[in-house]
Amino acid sequence: MHDTELAIMVMSGPNDGQVIYLSQQQGHGTIEPDGTWSLVLGRRDECDVTILFDIQVSRHHAILSLAPNQTLTLTDNGSSNGTFIGRERIQEAAPLERGQLFRLGRTWLRVQPEMDKY
Repeated sequence: MHDTELAIMVMSGPNDGQVIYLSQQQGHGTIEPDGTWSLVLGRRDECDVTILFDIQVSRHHAILSLAPNQTLTLTDNGSSNGTFIGRERIQEAAPLERGQLFRLGRTWLRVQPEMDKY
């Protein structure tokens, strides 16, 4: 089985500089019927990316999806304080480029550009 991996870097707050490594093979996220890998970002422990220190992040704040063609999308999951790509608040699934900053609550994050296996 091919293992799909992502690395997300926290770009603000007390965990600034932390890199969160995610892997399909290690059981992170869910695989949709079309092969899209979906990850939940939020404040709850069961989220794939947990942001505990920011009370403006909702329990299940947003969904980050990686399609089989390697296209990333970010979707707000009905959060109270919004999901932003750059300075633009998104209301529905929006394309996200690797290296592009996005924000949940007050926390800035970035999907790291392609890198060698970690």
